[in-house]
Order: sequence, then structure tokens, then C-alpha cells
Amino acid sequence: MEIGENVPLAPFSTFHIGGPARYFARVESVADLKKALDLPAGKAGFARDKHLPTLILGGGSNTLFADEGFDGLVIKIEIKGIEVEEQNKEEVLLIAGAGESWDDLVARAVDEKLWGLENLSGIPGTVGGAVVGNIGAYGAALSQTLTWAEIFDRESGEVTKINNAECAFGYRDSFFKKNSEKYIVLRAAFILSRSSKPDLSYKDLALRFGSEENTEISFIRKAVLEIREGKFPDLSREGTAGSFFKNPILPRVEADQLRRRFPDMPLFSMPEAEGVKVPLAWLLDHALSMKGLQMGRVRLFEKQPLVIVAENNCTAREVRDLAEHVSKKVFETFGIELEPEVKIIL
Repeated sequence: MEIGENVPLAPFSTFHIGGPARYFARVESVADLKKALDLPAGKAGFARDKHLPTLILGGGSNTLFADEGFDGLVIKIEIKGIEVEEQNKEEVLLIAGAGESWDDLVARAVDEKLWGLENLSGIPGTVGGAVVGNIGAYGAALSQTLTWAEIFDRESGEVTKINNAECAFGYRDSFFKKNSEKYIVLRAAFILSRSSKPDLSYKDLALRFGSEENTEISFIRKAVLEIREGKFPDLSREGTAGSFFKNPILPRVEADQLRRRFPDMPLFSMPEAEGVKVPLAWLLDHALSMKGLQMGRVRLFEKQPLVIVAENNCTAREVRDLAEHVSKKVFETFGIELEPEVKIIL
């Protein structure tokens, strides 16, 4: 493992924004982690020895780095490996290292006709980041298939496994997000099915396939990728981290009160949270007419206003200014406090 100095962070973020990391390490094993981080009592890792703050990085698809960079050690998790374990005639365990590409893992599951991840196609980032953020899309959430996660305890240096319930998944939330200073995801295992189990609950998928129970898994992946392509900008041309804000989760009573103001607004139940999901994109578009709103070199995407898009040479400050403007407008109009889905590194 090599530790670089003054490494620009913009290339490691889908926003293409960020100043230099004082130190930067690519970690491919637990041994590398122990060298870079605090080791068990009586030993000195690089970070502890130099009294450095640390930042764990996956694919950088949900991160906004500061223009000034990060005055510490950035550790990019690149632990690889995919295993397939047969459980029985129906179920298969798909195990992946935290540094594997999430969409490559989904593609492999689809190629092997293993059901459970196909609705999560096209989401950028790594397996580790997907677990931490409990990614979800098109009626599905990662928490519905994860069976265990292997984790590294930064205080003791021990490696353990925890089950789905211990991961404490919520809407775009998890035990790992709440304890990011202590635990790092190393591997994750997903229980998938050989039997056809299409989830067509999402409106756009239902419109394409109706109630066809025999829809091929490859068709669903293709449809999801096409839907995503229409809602997100081209990362080769502009920067973004996808949906910048979480959709608000409100108690049913409050959600119904809001819908009385806006009768055409849809509401959604959540597979991983109590309450009702209010579609923020709908409010930004239909109630506030903010779709496409531009401030300098950043804007709310014309096809999906939850997405903040950054032009070339944009700064983190510009992104944050637009996000703060949107948050203020939503609170003033609806009394709803928005929570960023993107991790903002100041």
C-alpha cells in the first residue's frame, strides 16, 4: 500500500469537484487497513501516528468534497472479490467485496438469472457505499436482500459479521452511517432467488410490463437502465451525485394534510421505513416550479429536480448555495426540513 500526498479529490467524485487530500491511500485488504488506520492498543498506524482525521471513500458517487480538499487521510476502499454460494435449489448467496462496482455486481446477478437486485441497476458507486447508504430505487431497497455484512472495527482491529437486523436499515440509512467513525464495511452477502420474482410496483415499470409474471430479468434491467438514463445527466459531460436530497418521510396524518393542498401529488409507502414518502421532485416541479432552476454554474436537472448538476469548473460552494436555497424555499412553503442524501465534506 502506498500513501500519496496532496492528491486531487475531484477525479474520485462524480461531482468532479474537490481540492486535494493531504494524504490518500488505496486499500485492498484488511492488512492495508490496519497499516493506514489505528491499530489495536500499543501499535501505531499511519493515521494515529500522524494524528490525522480520516475519511473512508467508496466510489465517490454520493460525496461532495470541499473546494479546500481534506486535511487528513482519505482511504479509498478497493477490496474486491465476488463469490457465489449455493444455499438450496431456490436460493443463492452472492458475496462481494466492498470495493466492487455495485452495478457490475447487479449485472452479474442478472447474467446468472439471480433475482433480487435487478431494480437497483445503474446506481453508481461501490458495494460498500451501497450498504452504508441502503440504496433504493424503483420500488426496491438493498435492505430487502442483504443477509450479512462483514465489518472492520477501527478501535479493536477485529473483523466480524452482522446480520440484516443488526444493520438497522432505514430509508437511505443504516447502522454503518450512524457509526461511520467506528466501523468499515469489508464485504456483503445478498440472498437471491433462482425463481422469477419480478417487482413491477414502480409506476414506470408497471407501464412497460403490466402484470406479466414471466418477464425476463434482463428485460427489467434494461428497462431500469433506460429509465435512469432519462432522469440523470451524462456523467462524462457534467457532475452530479444523483438525488441530492432525501425524500421527506412524514407521518400519514401530515402527508394527507399536504395532499389536501395538492390533490394530484402521489404518496408512497416505504419498504424500509415507517411513515409515508412524499415525492420531493413532485413538489419542486409542480408546486414550486423549480425544475431547471439555475444559479451560476449549477442547476436542478431539467428531467429530475432532485438532482443537482454541476457544470465544468463549478465549486462546492456553488452546489451548497443552490442546495441551501432549495431547502429554505421548501421549509418556507411546506414546513418540511430537507436532509441531504449526499455526504458533504467540509
